[in-house]
Amino acid sequence: MVPWVPVGIYFLLHFSGQVWESLATPPINAVAQSQSAAWGRDFRRALLDVGSHSHFQIWMNKTATPLALGILQTVAPQLYESVFPQLQETSAMKVSAARARPIGSLSSMSTAPSFLQLRGSATAKVGLTTHAMNADSARQMLNKIAEESQMKLDMEAMKCADAHDKQEAMTEGVRRDSGDYNAQAAQARARMLGTQMGIAEFEDKLPKLNEALKLHRSKCEDDTRTLKVQIEFVVKDLRTLQGIANLTECGINLGTALLQCPQPIKVGRHAANFVTFGHHVLRAKVSHLRSKTAMIALQKALNEVVAATPHVAKLVKRRQLIHQSHKQRYSQPPTNRAREGTLGLSLANATRRLAFTRRHEHPSLVSRGRRGHMALLREAANSGHVAGDPSGQRRQCIIRSSPTCDTLRDKFLVMQTSVADKADAMQDSLANIESSCKEIEGNYKAQIEEMQNRLQDQQAALAEATKSTIEADEQTRLIGQTLARLQQETQRAAEQCNGNLHALTQQICSVKQIRGELYKMETQRPFIQDCEVSAWVPEECSLSCGGGTQRLVRSVVVPASLGTKCPPLVMQRRCNEHQCPVDCSLDEWGGWSSCSAQCGGGIKERMRVVLRQPSGGGKPCEAVSQSASCGSNACDQDCSLSSWTPWSLCSKACNSGFQERERRVLKEATGQGSCASHDSPVRRQYRRCNEQHCIPAHGEGLRCKSKLDVVVILDGSGSIGEDGWQATKKAGQALVRAFESEELQVAVLLYSGPASWSAYQRCTQNVESVDLLQDCGLIWVSHFTTGVAQLASNIESLAWPKASTLTSAALATAEAELRMGRADAQSIVIAITDGKAMNPRKTTQAASRLRAKARLMWVPVTRHASLANIKHWASKPIADNVLVVQEFENLSKPANINQIVAAACPQVE
Repeated sequence: MVPWVPVGIYFLLHFSGQVWESLATPPINAVAQSQSAAWGRDFRRALLDVGSHSHFQIWMNKTATPLALGILQTVAPQLYESVFPQLQETSAMKVSAARARPIGSLSSMSTAPSFLQLRGSATAKVGLTTHAMNADSARQMLNKIAEESQMKLDMEAMKCADAHDKQEAMTEGVRRDSGDYNAQAAQARARMLGTQMGIAEFEDKLPKLNEALKLHRSKCEDDTRTLKVQIEFVVKDLRTLQGIANLTECGINLGTALLQCPQPIKVGRHAANFVTFGHHVLRAKVSHLRSKTAMIALQKALNEVVAATPHVAKLVKRRQLIHQSHKQRYSQPPTNRAREGTLGLSLANATRRLAFTRRHEHPSLVSRGRRGHMALLREAANSGHVAGDPSGQRRQCIIRSSPTCDTLRDKFLVMQTSVADKADAMQDSLANIESSCKEIEGNYKAQIEEMQNRLQDQQAALAEATKSTIEADEQTRLIGQTLARLQQETQRAAEQCNGNLHALTQQICSVKQIRGELYKMETQRPFIQDCEVSAWVPEECSLSCGGGTQRLVRSVVVPASLGTKCPPLVMQRRCNEHQCPVDCSLDEWGGWSSCSAQCGGGIKERMRVVLRQPSGGGKPCEAVSQSASCGSNACDQDCSLSSWTPWSLCSKACNSGFQERERRVLKEATGQGSCASHDSPVRRQYRRCNEQHCIPAHGEGLRCKSKLDVVVILDGSGSIGEDGWQATKKAGQALVRAFESEELQVAVLLYSGPASWSAYQRCTQNVESVDLLQDCGLIWVSHFTTGVAQLASNIESLAWPKASTLTSAALATAEAELRMGRADAQSIVIAITDGKAMNPRKTTQAASRLRAKARLMWVPVTRHASLANIKHWASKPIADNVLVVQEFENLSKPANINQIVAAACPQVE
């Protein structure tokens, strides 16, 4: 064995790569390292290319001793202690100098003796023997170096795998975050689109609503202004009529003769003749009337006055004959004649008619002036024709005899109350219009305010969505940059790991090659088997996220024989160090917004806030806004009715009563939807019951046996006449006697009305000093009582008020009396009247209030009673609560009294 082998082993091992990295002592300087690296590469190339002993010797002869000694300072301690003392004794250099002085440049080493030149002298001087370090010792050392390199290789592979996993996890996390932010940006853009559509819709509707509100205000202003003007005219005309009424009062020396012209007009629904005053002062007053209401009321009053004057039938017949003759002779009316069927109430129209007559007067009478004209009219009235018109077929005005003061006063008072009633109705209409306009305007304003609020909400939502979009886009941009850096770092780390792993693998391979080459140099061929193990098998990580531990195991495939020992078969490493997934956290849903439409289909929305964004692959956020349909019901929806109630008890014990049933309103109509009235057949039905005739048990009259509180109202107005007054008293006495029972209470109210316009104003206005008897004509014969006999006697002694008919006040007074009634008794009010109420509108209101508390029956007498109004005032069914008597002379007959008692009382005998 040659003595230089140990030193060669060292040099071969050193220059085979980075084998001695972990075993090196303090490093040499940079020049020595670079020279050693170049030297090692040359050696490896020579050894690997040829691999022969001769080539190795050639290479060793070229190696300078200073370089070899410098390299020895980096070898393992055990190798250094074995080789370096031998070289120290044979070398001309001192070891101390070699350690103290750094290795010089290549030029200084070029003159130094080669390493092999010292071999012979070193061997001779120190007697270096072949057993100093043989091939087996070198193999053991090489095996140890290979084992350490294998350990490094395992650690490096594990480190690279961990680094790769971390980089992949980070990259995947960044990609997930990028996806999350992209999703957030998409959602925000979707919200932006939705809010932009909502903003466009509201910005389109708001101007239309404002324009509709403007038009509504304009229309309301026009309507109220027009109605106020009409009210002003009616109020002025009412004062004018008051002036006319004052001039026609008894005792005033002013003629009240009337002129009745055969010009047909329409007063309300009835045809009448034009009537005016004969006195020019009164005609001048009439000419100041402006409103159609006052004109119609005046003509109605004057026609009623004419009808009440003596010989009415004869004069009216003559007028009709004259008018028919005129129509037959003249097919075309004069151009200055007013159109038939129209109301020509102004003084100008009346003057034109009188002027037409005056143009045909006798010349001798023209100079008579106004008195002559009136005389001519009287003559014409007596002769039936106008002077100068031999045919007597020209139209003419007839002078009527002066009516009585009482008749004129009563008719004019009714006229004034009707005009005042119309003025009140117009005031109510004005109030209703103003209230309706205010309500509709409020609805418009509410819609505009709601739409403005929703527009602001949409604008705020748009701003929030825009902010979210910008933030998400910025995060996406930053994450993109981060992802690019991670990919670059991953690529660099992979290149570095591959280089390190490749270097360690080459080192192990070089050691094993040198180990075999050494045996070849000693002409030995031992079988060397290194331990072979399987690949690592990872077990499950202890944690799925947040950093756990993982156990790696591998098994021995081939055990070692003179080769390297088996590396560790078990290893632990960190695993799943990525962040645990964090799910999205959302706040509670906010309240629903108002519906975009109350009917016809709308949308309502609600939103919630993201409290925590998802991360680490956590559950993404669900929707942060929701919309739902609302207001799907039709805008024009009819009311909803309940099922029919059971049939009620029969209203009468006999004489054919009624049972009724009804359907109640469950839900009111909306929009333009309709709902039948409470008394329509759709909601209320009747059927006959107890149709047998009533047979009185005692005499001719029925007796009531039910528990009732009865208020009897007797009409004492002047319009019923003397005979009517006597018949009314008899009927009242008979009626109260029929209610003689311990279970019944009876009250009797006699009413008429005010005798003058000033009294009417005191009765109908808020005046403290009002006398119900003197001013309003209201007389309580008796309040609720069971003393029927005395009550009948009191009725007999009543005096005839002979005034107007203030029915509304009578109903309101009866309503006040019902407060004194019994809670367990049925209340009923029976009104006997000729049906000519002074104030129909107020009577309607009073009847409506009274029906809410009691049953209201009417007994209208004479053919002139206003049945249409009375049916509207009465309770339902009409057949049980409106009992018509044609003449006053029949009112007190037992049959009619029994009919009233049977209708009012459910139990009779």
